Amino acid sequence: MMKILHLEDSPDDVELVRQVLREEWPDCEITWVATQGDFLDHLQRSRFDVILSDFKLPGLSGLDALRVAREHAPDTPFIFVSGTMGEDRAIEALRSGAEDYVLKDRMKRLNAAIARALRESEERRQRREAEHRIREQAALLNQAGEAIFITDLEDRISYWNEGAERLYGWKSEEVIGRRPPQLFDFGMASQGAGRDETFAKGQWAGELRTRNRAGEILVVESRQTLIRDEAGNPKARVCINADITGRKRLEEQFLRAQRMENIGLLAAGIAHDLNNMLAPILLAAPMLREHISDSSALAMLGTLEKSAERGANLVRQILAFAHGATGEQSLLQVKHLLRDTVAVMGGTFPKSIKLEDYIPGDLWTINANPTQIHQVLLNLCVNARDAMPNGGTLRLRAENQLLDAAVAGAIKGGRAGAFLVLQVEDTGTGISPEVLAHMWEPFFTTKGLDQGTGLGLSTVRGIVESLTGFVDVKSVAGRGTKFRVYLPAVDGPVVDPANPAVRPIQLGNGELILMVDDERNIREMTATMLTRNGYRVILAADGAEAVMVFAERGAEIRLVITDLHMPNLDGAMLSRALRRIKPGMKVLVVSGMSSALGQRPGFKLEEFADGFLQKPFKPAMLLAKVHELLRPPGASSAPLSSP
Repeated sequence: MMKILHLEDSPDDVELVRQVLREEWPDCEITWVATQGDFLDHLQRSRFDVILSDFKLPGLSGLDALRVAREHAPDTPFIFVSGTMGEDRAIEALRSGAEDYVLKDRMKRLNAAIARALRESEERRQRREAEHRIREQAALLNQAGEAIFITDLEDRISYWNEGAERLYGWKSEEVIGRRPPQLFDFGMASQGAGRDETFAKGQWAGELRTRNRAGEILVVESRQTLIRDEAGNPKARVCINADITGRKRLEEQFLRAQRMENIGLLAAGIAHDLNNMLAPILLAAPMLREHISDSSALAMLGTLEKSAERGANLVRQILAFAHGATGEQSLLQVKHLLRDTVAVMGGTFPKSIKLEDYIPGDLWTINANPTQIHQVLLNLCVNARDAMPNGGTLRLRAENQLLDAAVAGAIKGGRAGAFLVLQVEDTGTGISPEVLAHMWEPFFTTKGLDQGTGLGLSTVRGIVESLTGFVDVKSVAGRGTKFRVYLPAVDGPVVDPANPAVRPIQLGNGELILMVDDERNIREMTATMLTRNGYRVILAADGAEAVMVFAERGAEIRLVITDLHMPNLDGAMLSRALRRIKPGMKVLVVSGMSSALGQRPGFKLEEFADGFLQKPFKPAMLLAKVHELLRPPGASSAPLSSP
């Protein structure tokens, strides 16, 4: 039932209006008030569907009544019913908020005016509710982490939530009315395909590569849905994009780690073969030296031997890097590692990069592992190379430095003491303050997804901290970067790798040794070397043959030297079989792989071997190990000689 509040001072006019209204709405409820007080009282106590008011009232103007109505019932339609208003007053009334005005001599318009006012009021109410729902939905969408935006049929953006602002960097007012290709200037082929399929099939989902406002490459997981109007015609497209850049980077890093693991396995197999090739050279060279007197021939033989040693060291280093082997720490003189690093850079870095080095001969020693120091130097040098795509200067230097409390306090993480300082400096692009704040974080990188793992600097920091050192970095944009690595200096005796001490060799006393190796050159060369140094040797080409030989002469055999990886019966299984035949049998395992890499899961080297030598080895190393196993400490020694 419609309720009407009628402000009128004339009873006759009130009755006239009542009769007109009940022609259209017989059940309507009309409340008549004649004074300002009654009018205000009813507005405060009740809700009405329509307000009717005369324009001229004793002690109250119609415009005053309109202002009171708009204050207390702003959504209720207000219509003037008056004898005369004049055009100016009518316009003023409409501007002040009245829906309409009806002259009393044209009362037939009243019902139509009320119907129109009610209809427009309902439309306004529905719009307000829709706008409220939209605001609520927009607030919810703004809470979403995804970037959500809507485009019309002309591909112009009509909605852009706060998630889109955070992901892409543009504010809503900056993108409304613009087309996505004007913003996303990268990967638009795939975005266009997604848009076309959305309009063709109603929805699309997939991954897109795009850029944000700063030009950074993003990978997003996009879901696009077509919006239709009430008639079923396409109206707009909703795009919901989730940032998966970090996840894709982790996936890429995981795949790279898998590839590195596979490369490591491949490297282990290659290393085994390479070491087997180098082993006869290192065994034969010392023996050949005994038969050569020509100085030039001896020089060539020395070159051959050193080249084989360098090859063996290179294989060990590749294995260490591929498998993350760090080895034991020991007192280390780094000048040789620094020179090796300079040599590697000279042979692999672009010629546009000038290399400068300063490596004094009196550097203090440190307690470290060579592989770790190599990794620190190479990571820093490779980063320096990448910072100079157009060339520049890379400086590698080392120095001894005593830090007092004042100087150490100026370095983050620094402390007073004696340090060996390794410095890598470049004249490249430099590092911005924003990148400096995050560069030590694992997986943080400024390089492309396929150009870096983001693990180089975090690895450097981890190694340096494990050695109780610290790193200082200084960089100027456009002028280069300087890394200074502080490693604690340690006193103690160090063997110079460039000039190793010559050890005397203990000769054998005719002990019988079983040599087992599937590489003919290695077993025959080893047998020759052992025979020349006082031992008797019998040979077997694999584990199965070794068992047969041992069954016949096991009582005489004092030591078994066996390769670890062989067909038919490997070194581990052979050792166990021989020890069942003769408990306590001494076994020396040799392999082209390291002791750690050569093991299979489930057993330890010490469970089946008394010693281990990695191929290739020099005669002195093998003879020393044989002597150690055959003559435990305290036993008498054979005469000394050299191979």
